Amino acid sequence: MVVTSPTPKPSPGLAPQAPAVPSPTPNPAPGPPPQAPPPPAPIPGAPAKPKSDAGAGEWDSEPWYSRGEDIAYAKIAAAVVDAADALGYTHAAAHLDHYLDNTGDTLDVNVDSVLHDVPEANTYANGIAAKEIRRIAAAAVAASDYDRLITFETPWDGDFYIKKSMNDDWFFAMGGIWLSATGVVITREGAEGAAPNVEVEYRIHLYDRYNWDDGKETEILFVTVSDETLAGLHTAGLAREYDIEGTSDVRKYSGPVPSDGAMKLPGSKDSRDGERTDPGRQRN
Repeated sequence: MVVTSPTPKPSPGLAPQAPAVPSPTPNPAPGPPPQAPPPPAPIPGAPAKPKSDAGAGEWDSEPWYSRGEDIAYAKIAAAVVDAADALGYTHAAAHLDHYLDNTGDTLDVNVDSVLHDVPEANTYANGIAAKEIRRIAAAAVAASDYDRLITFETPWDGDFYIKKSMNDDWFFAMGGIWLSATGVVITREGAEGAAPNVEVEYRIHLYDRYNWDDGKETEILFVTVSDETLAGLHTAGLAREYDIEGTSDVRKYSGPVPSDGAMKLPGSKDSRDGERTDPGRQRN
């Protein structure tokens, strides 16, 4: 006979314990969802057009019986357009052709092409922007007002003239132009004793009124073109004065504001890519 020992009863102090159940984590108090940072302020557009001169006067105001010479000269001007375009004066040809189209519609100009082809105009335009950037940075330093985005808009500056020695095509196309700059600036505090740094995005705007003034004449492709004669086409109703406007691509600068010397602001790339004013385009 097998005798089994009775199973010992567990000690009350050694009884198996049920696994602990963690307490649920309380939900955070409800609140608004996190907000994305605001987008940067947009670059302001061009200022209102500057006041231009009176030009030739009222369109189509000349008596019909005195327009014989104007009609003959309009044909000569059309021939000048074709010849100028064939010889590479593409902007001058395009602008004169638009004048002879007789619509008076605003003509958009590729500002990046102008500033690329006329480096002096690019330097002048960047000088307008740099003056305003320096003013904003100096005010930020004086007030210890860093890391805040400031927008700016400069008034029109009409003191730049494209000379024939700079670029003969743009000289014939426009001559005197108005320039402005608009943009946004953030000033960052520099290291002790160092100039502040700025982060800038800006655009250059251009305006011109295509008209003709009495008392001047220009030779284009061996043809003497009198401003008075061309202006007569406007008053005869055979051509029409118009506005030329344009805005550059966004330009960006990030770096110091030197206490003296020029800021190294960017230039423009040639962006014509086969348009009518691209000297390298295929012609029919």
